Amino acid sequence: MNAHIGLAFSVENICFSVFLRDNDLLLLERVGCVQYPFPYDEEKLINTGNIAALADLIQKKVLAGVENISDLSISIESNMAVLKRIALPDNFNQFEEDEHIAWDLSQSLLEPVDNYTYFKTDNIFETEALKDHLTIAIQKNIVTFLRDLSKKLGIELANISVNPLVAEITLKNVLENHGEGLIALIKIGSTRVESTYLWNGNYYISHYDKIPTENQAAPGNDYLHAVIKAKIKQMESLFEQFTQTRINTSRIFVYGNNIEDRFLQKLQENLSVVAFRLNPLQNIEKSEYLQNHLPSIEEATKFVEAIGVVLDQ
Repeated sequence: MNAHIGLAFSVENICFSVFLRDNDLLLLERVGCVQYPFPYDEEKLINTGNIAALADLIQKKVLAGVENISDLSISIESNMAVLKRIALPDNFNQFEEDEHIAWDLSQSLLEPVDNYTYFKTDNIFETEALKDHLTIAIQKNIVTFLRDLSKKLGIELANISVNPLVAEITLKNVLENHGEGLIALIKIGSTRVESTYLWNGNYYISHYDKIPTENQAAPGNDYLHAVIKAKIKQMESLFEQFTQTRINTSRIFVYGNNIEDRFLQKLQENLSVVAFRLNPLQNIEKSEYLQNHLPSIEEATKFVEAIGVVLDQ
């Protein structure tokens, strides 16, 4: 069996998944998280001086005992990329599309567009007056860093993605029906909250907010609930403008570190919407080893992105 490795870089740690493929069957063998081998700093993380330490950590804590590794998939936090919807007329040829995307991105990127790797995805949002394509831009030095890391590990790099998008993949795998209307997908971290919104089963947009130091103590605090409620109401208002109908969020899925029952209960009380923990192990074929070492639902929410980035291949 060939092994497929998923790594999800986040602020707190690096979570991982190990999948085994036997013909057409993809089995989840193992999940876990490891701490960075150096103090985390978003601006300094992507530094060639960190590659050796990261590769050593991954070899010892993630790849130890794994045989026949086929490839590696990596996801990064959304603030390390640019996700932008760009309107493209149907009559544009490929050259005109590329030219327009480069121009549009240049209006919002912090550095010259030539410093980025960017591409248009298949994700399209369309109304009577609008048809736009989700475009992802990642700085070339980040892409180079991740490629160099995979080379240091001796593994082919199959995929680079962004955490909200791979979380969407996990959610779609969990939901038998991808769902109509507006769905909120909320990641709770120790220092930030990220809210992602799906419209009629497809990713639309995501936002992240840093949590002030004084509000980082407990995941059930009023600050987080106020931020989430404000974002959801903002998105409901936006889609009411698009559709000219009343919009209510149909479901909320929450993931991250140790999502407490009282946090979910208060979300439901504040928004009158059912809130669930997103369990990425649902609808996943599991190896015998994992069946015997199955994490609880509360713990499993940490692995949403590490699982989704492999499912996204």
